[in-house]
Amino acid sequence: MQIKKIDKAIWEMEKEGQMRVPAHIFANERIIEGVKKDKTLQQLQNVAGLPGIVKHALLMPDGHEGYGFPIGGVAAFDAKDGVVSPGGVGYDINCTDGETKVLLQHGVYLKIKELEEMVNEQKTKFVDFNEHSVKNVDILYFMKREERSHIYEIKTKSGLRLRVTGDHPIYTKNGMKKAEMISLDDVVAIYSFSGVQYVKPPEEIILDTENIEEVLEALKSKKQSLKGNSAQRSVRQILNNLKKRGLLPLRYSSPQTPYLAKILGYVFGNGSISLRTKSQDFGLFGNYQISDTIKNKKENKEGVVWFYGNEEDLERIREDIKKIGFTPSRIYKRLKEHKISTHHEDYKFAHIEIEYSFKVSSSSFASLLIALGAPVGLKTTQAYLVPKWLMKAPLWIKRLFLAAFFGAEMSPPATSDRYNFYPPTFGINKLEGLEVNAVEFLTQIKELLGEFGIETTPIMKVENCRINEEQNTTCNYRVQVLTRPKNLVRFFRKVSFEYNIKKFRDACLAVNYIRLKQKSKILNKAKNKTVEPYADVNESYANGNSPREICAMLSTKHASEQCFLSFSEYKEKYAIGSAGLAWDEIDEIKKVPFNDWVYDITINDENHNFIANNFVVSNCGVRLLTTPLTEKDVRPKIRQLCDTIFKDVPSGVGSEGRIKLSHEELDEAAVMGVDWAIEKGYGTKEDKEHCEEYGRMEGADPNKVTPTAKKRGKSQFGTLGAGNHFLEIQVVEKVFKPDVAKAFGLEEGKVTVMVHCGSRGYGHQICSDSIPPILNLARKKSLWLPDPELAYAPLESKEAQDYLAAMRCAVNYAFTNRHIIAHWTRESFDKVFGKGTSDEMKLIYDVAHNIAKFEEHVVDGKKQNLIVHRKGATRAFPKGRPELPRAYREIGQPVLIPGSMGTASYVLVGNPKGLDAAFGTTCHGAGRTMSRGEAIRTHRGDMVAKDLWDKNKIYVRATEPKVIAEEAPDAYKNIDDVVQSVQDAGISDIVARLRPLGVVKG
Repeated sequence: MQIKKIDKAIWEMEKEGQMRVPAHIFANERIIEGVKKDKTLQQLQNVAGLPGIVKHALLMPDGHEGYGFPIGGVAAFDAKDGVVSPGGVGYDINCTDGETKVLLQHGVYLKIKELEEMVNEQKTKFVDFNEHSVKNVDILYFMKREERSHIYEIKTKSGLRLRVTGDHPIYTKNGMKKAEMISLDDVVAIYSFSGVQYVKPPEEIILDTENIEEVLEALKSKKQSLKGNSAQRSVRQILNNLKKRGLLPLRYSSPQTPYLAKILGYVFGNGSISLRTKSQDFGLFGNYQISDTIKNKKENKEGVVWFYGNEEDLERIREDIKKIGFTPSRIYKRLKEHKISTHHEDYKFAHIEIEYSFKVSSSSFASLLIALGAPVGLKTTQAYLVPKWLMKAPLWIKRLFLAAFFGAEMSPPATSDRYNFYPPTFGINKLEGLEVNAVEFLTQIKELLGEFGIETTPIMKVENCRINEEQNTTCNYRVQVLTRPKNLVRFFRKVSFEYNIKKFRDACLAVNYIRLKQKSKILNKAKNKTVEPYADVNESYANGNSPREICAMLSTKHASEQCFLSFSEYKEKYAIGSAGLAWDEIDEIKKVPFNDWVYDITINDENHNFIANNFVVSNCGVRLLTTPLTEKDVRPKIRQLCDTIFKDVPSGVGSEGRIKLSHEELDEAAVMGVDWAIEKGYGTKEDKEHCEEYGRMEGADPNKVTPTAKKRGKSQFGTLGAGNHFLEIQVVEKVFKPDVAKAFGLEEGKVTVMVHCGSRGYGHQICSDSIPPILNLARKKSLWLPDPELAYAPLESKEAQDYLAAMRCAVNYAFTNRHIIAHWTRESFDKVFGKGTSDEMKLIYDVAHNIAKFEEHVVDGKKQNLIVHRKGATRAFPKGRPELPRAYREIGQPVLIPGSMGTASYVLVGNPKGLDAAFGTTCHGAGRTMSRGEAIRTHRGDMVAKDLWDKNKIYVRATEPKVIAEEAPDAYKNIDDVVQSVQDAGISDIVARLRPLGVVKG
């Protein structure tokens, strides 16, 4: 591999072999030569070949060989097409107000804060941007956090509102855009259907074995038995078939009930149930009359349910029938000539159309629908009502029945004069002798609509009656939805249509159009323009006005409509695809104070979005504390201080914490992070404000953590650990950037405390447990692995999501661990220097070392969402980045760089150049040059400790000499070279150098 110097302290490895991008190394001349001695550059080259990687693979000057991914390595992957590797974890939490309504499967919604307990029970709606269609998908994770500053409230011209944190992306014509970046010039995607609130259905039984037996017996008594001589068609077989599919007993809470409510509603409109013999189909249009010839032959009969409609709509019904366990036929098509006979004359339509249909040949399915209340035979000749069980169902199940019935029977949303809508109309045809039943049925439908707050006209009987093939007279009875704007909007938003894509799409668009038109009228009135009110069509009709008189009243256009788009023009300009999505312009954006929880969900789809309030929306570390003390105060008591801390803070490989946790409490801490510790009385709320991610990564799921990892984490909680983990008493030796140092709280001569530790065996075990399933995924999908150690999983995979959820637990564990250790360290200072000393010990920052996050960076001149892996590297954002704590947003992020034992540590600050050159990243420490085994073979721990005291008066307290030997100063790179390299490269600036006084090691 060829490496060339391209800038001061920046080297480039050009693309070769499987590399997808070049690699950059930040190092001076001395460091670059050391990096070439092991597999570090080979590992960096492998990282550069991972799928979805962008720009460059990076190596910090403290980089060295690691497990697959080099320590000190940085890589950013496309948030959609990229991967996650066990070198880091990540998440993207951008939150909404808890009152935000999330649209879910079956046309229901829940407030996002209510989803916490129902994540595994619900599917959410999302937009497939490739097809501009709306689909259902599982919710993977529920996340929440506190927001104590502000959120953004966005209002569109059609009146929709959304309240989100500034970093929450919203879908615009220019793609996903963070709320804080949206302006009045933006246009956002909306989906106006809102449905009704979800209520958990009761466990009450709708159907049981007795109900089915009663139905079959009733049919048999009418010589309409669905049972034949074959055992396959026997009552027992039908019952067994239904039980096998989990349909007996059928409860309101059964997962099949919503689908059955929709299918039943459609059968009431464009479906029929008939008998079929082996040789011939009868009653394709619901006629249950059977010829004497068939009866005499005693041929086997089975139930057949037919469905008629548009091909695309029928396909959706077929898919739902499959979900409840039955097999529909393919979709048939035939030419159909229309003919209507009345008492006056016969009417034949001049055109012939294609009719689409399919059938379900199953006595079990037919029996189920009949038992649920479906009419049997020709519906015009049958008396039937809305099923009793449905009248007692939750409102959202009633909506499914109504919307499917209206999808089949109601007139589509359409305008009478290009601007104003015809009243949505539905009705039924009945024999003249069934007039009472027709009125009773439609009265029930009106009552159901009334439960949604929707007003309708009185039931009307159409004057011209028809004559069917048996020369019986049938009449039509109909009802209309009142066309007052609020009433229409309520109907189209809450009920709408199922199994009719075109009607549903136009209903969504009609909601937007009506609202915009009403707003236009209000604005015109405010400007004192003359506006002629339209007469309400339904009321005019009900008052005896003829259609001709109504049309004359509608001929004069409103002043507001003379300058307003027609509905067809609106659809052409604003509709997105055929699912009901539309563009809506921004009317108002404002930042509002907020002090409450905010929430987010993650879905199991690469589109990474959901519909919220009708908008389309998508660890080791270090902490540093200041003290009020000077070196002069601390030097005389450095041994006493270190010994006290050593006693108060458990450390060492096998150390066990002072806090005894149950498994449940460990899970709570893994989810809550430092909030858990603060609630228990450890540390302060002010500490949290100076932690990366405020000490808590959302989306942690302890259910993804193995019992083995929990067992290790439970015993080690609140311990320092061993290896390169330490607690160090330091003095600010020199300040290089006074203004920044002052903002951080650093002052020359003042003593500081640095804590370096992570997630202990808990995090290590989580990482170990994640490797086998990720490697197994690689085998199953034949993923290219440059090195088995560099295992990765595509971000959309279950393996990746499970790993991220578990690793978030490890990150929170680490944040909490350092928080508790800092609390005990403060107590140690009080013991040595007097009570009250700890009151002035302030946290500067707590920064993570091994982590990956979803961030927005500029790549090739365009902003791009990335998942940035930082393994043994530190985020180093300059001022202005919204991710920074409020205290540092105008100064830049503190970067804590611990040196090796006995050498200086540094505080840096992010440099703007680092965003472009390194995704806002810098080094994390000195970086090893010697393995631990080699260091132990080379040094004696007691001699290293003695040398540190004799030469520099640095006191070291450790569990055993071996720990000191493996961390000897010459086992690491020169920390001065490391930090000078990142400064020379321009990715971060040196603020201050800290010299050690005492070290506590495990």
